[in-house]
Amino acid sequence: MKILLTTLNAKFVHTALALWYLYQFCRQDHPGLYFKEFNINQELSWIHGEIDGEHAEVVAFSCNIWNIGQTLILCQRIKSITPETIIVLGGSEVSANPREIMEKNPAVDFIIVGEGELTFKEWLYGLERQTNDWVSIGGLVFRQGSQIIQNDLREDIPDLSVIPFPYPEDLTPFRKKLVYYETTRGCPYACQYCLSANEHGVRYFPLERVKKELLRFIEADIAQIKFVDRSFNCNPAWAKEIWRFLLAAREQHSCQTNFHFEIVGDLLDDESLGILAQAPAGFFQFEIGVQSTNPDTLALIERRMNFDRLGENVLKLRKSTQVFVHLDLIAGLPGEDYQSFAKTFNDNLLLKPNRLQLGFLKLLHGSGLRNKASDYGFIFTQETPYEVMASHWISYEELLKLKTIEDMLERYYNSGRFKLSFDYLIPQFDNPFQLFEKFAVWWKKRGFDAISHKTKDLYDYLLQFYTSLGFENQKLQNLLKYDLLSSERMVELPSWAGKSNPDLHPKGYRFWQNEQHRQKYIPGLQDLAVRDIQRRIIFEKFDCNPLLLAAAPLDEPQWGPHIFLFIYESSKVIVYPISKEEFDS
Repeated sequence: MKILLTTLNAKFVHTALALWYLYQFCRQDHPGLYFKEFNINQELSWIHGEIDGEHAEVVAFSCNIWNIGQTLILCQRIKSITPETIIVLGGSEVSANPREIMEKNPAVDFIIVGEGELTFKEWLYGLERQTNDWVSIGGLVFRQGSQIIQNDLREDIPDLSVIPFPYPEDLTPFRKKLVYYETTRGCPYACQYCLSANEHGVRYFPLERVKKELLRFIEADIAQIKFVDRSFNCNPAWAKEIWRFLLAAREQHSCQTNFHFEIVGDLLDDESLGILAQAPAGFFQFEIGVQSTNPDTLALIERRMNFDRLGENVLKLRKSTQVFVHLDLIAGLPGEDYQSFAKTFNDNLLLKPNRLQLGFLKLLHGSGLRNKASDYGFIFTQETPYEVMASHWISYEELLKLKTIEDMLERYYNSGRFKLSFDYLIPQFDNPFQLFEKFAVWWKKRGFDAISHKTKDLYDYLLQFYTSLGFENQKLQNLLKYDLLSSERMVELPSWAGKSNPDLHPKGYRFWQNEQHRQKYIPGLQDLAVRDIQRRIIFEKFDCNPLLLAAAPLDEPQWGPHIFLFIYESSKVIVYPISKEEFDS
């Protein structure tokens, strides 16, 4: 029997961890099992054609919030062409309301609820032996004549060691992918917006097995590993042991892999920070779900968090480590109005994370907040992603304003292209939210939210906005020019940045004829001809020192010419200040 496991990933670079688990867990007993991954950006007609061309007797879909609509369309199309095909669904998006899914979608024959490995394996066993004894399989929902039968839930697998390593022996095809991995299942918290609140306790894979598997990823030179553990450091000793192991493995194997963790920020301690301080830039990436700093909101969503301690730890991470820090916020939570969310925004942006994500509340099937939707006055989209549009605390118009602020946050702060500019801008306003709110109003009035923009134009827009408020713009102009050149090499500067000094190029040519300059600034390029060096660098003159200006944004800078050297390597830009004496020598 040919059994096709498939899904529509959110992006091409993603991997379907759930399908890999099912495949590895069942393939020895069911040699006809195989799978193909697609993504939501591909044409549905083409995907259907690819599935049809497999001539599988069973098609099993993994369903999530981002793919459920397209998946159900595919189910209907498959049944209309090959009605004998058996269609089975599993995943978070069908586990909370399987009866409703099957009632509305007659093309669906079976649904597997919850953790799927054992249920899917037992179902395959019965299917291939044609026993049709579905009543005894925990976690299975099926049709019996005109009825839909939902069996009792299956207990979660207590010993995770019975589940094999999900990925194949040869990891070469995964090198450029975002590879999902887990060391635990479950979550100790009960946040009511999250489906993990329905789970009880945390189960661990064997630690030595985890280390061996991580070493396989490192030796295969995988670009990024994203841990899907809900709260990776809920057991601090467990987290520290894995962080130490990864740091040691990096030294032994020259590892370039990036490791992304979802952590609990207030559980970090000094020992953890000491370990993390050893990690080079780009090695560790932390996503910390803050969501809100409103105590009433935290109580309503049953979220336990000590924000004072979390904030202290984020500041320490930013100061003493090179860990990339990503903070998450959710707008639309119960108890949080527009002004309260503004405070939440300010509390977090003032911690200067590398990224601040402004998300909007989704009422997921099976979540505690969805069950209380009427109590809280939630108006939300009935189709995915079930996003809240209004509540007792916040209006539709206010959430729309936050949508534009989110756009500004993504284009500017989170892009990483405007670091010095925002170090300067934020102190010029009463608070960060006021800056983004005013910018969003300015942006929308000009209709910029309705059109696409070139990246280089964003610098000009920010300067225009700042000038429109009556501020003197020479300082910001210098900072924007520095940020622009720190992101990309531009021989011809845009008009707002002023024309490059014509003397810089010939002086730069003479600068590189000095062997000491080559050894000091470009040791890896010193054997190149001067003309080839010039193609990889830029000298630019500023009216003041942008670095000092951003460090002390409320002080008057020392005006006068300052020269900076920008060196463009394959993956980064290195910047040096050059004294006038050295440049003219």
